[in-house]
Amino acid sequence: MSMWRTSRAAQGIAAAALAAGLALSAAGCGSGDGDGGDDGKSSESSQTQDKNGQAGGSQDQGEEEVPEEPIVEVKNQAGVVLGVMEIRRDSGGFVTLNGELENTGEESYLDTHLWAGSEQGVDKTSLMGATLVDGDGKKRYYALRDTDKRCLCTSGLSILEAGKTVPVFIQFPAPPDDTTEVEFQLPTFPPVTVEITD
Repeated sequence: MSMWRTSRAAQGIAAAALAAGLALSAAGCGSGDGDGGDDGKSSESSQTQDKNGQAGGSQDQGEEEVPEEPIVEVKNQAGVVLGVMEIRRDSGGFVTLNGELENTGEESYLDTHLWAGSEQGVDKTSLMGATLVDGDGKKRYYALRDTDKRCLCTSGLSILEAGKTVPVFIQFPAPPDDTTEVEFQLPTFPPVTVEITD
């Protein structure tokens, strides 16, 4: 659920900043007759901060659960290494791949658009071209999309500079519960078999 965690974390940061601003405003204006109103604002701010704190805690715990080292790595011909940390089965009927892309070459990698696949109208800075294959079930799974047809995956990868490493994620529909291994492939990289974790 990395995409949702990242989204919640970003929303939480913005909400926490807003709540802190409201708390400071309430403290600055809170003299004399306004005590009751200030208490209401402080209480509301505290509730907002508590909620965000819990969300932030979940975010931290979720990030800590992701392995720090890849369980498998593959390299393309340009020297970009794809490290897969995990493919985790999440509630809600999907799996999330967490990984990283590292440019071990001496020049910036400019062909990131190939990772989006060849479908017309896709975000060419995304990893929408990624697939999972359930060999036993003889089924191929494509990256999930939202209602605006945007990939539930890392985007904004217009260039990968030499020596740079970026974390990535991709969400797919979940294979059946009894499927424990899938083949993952991202265009320009050889396919790799990865175990699904719960």
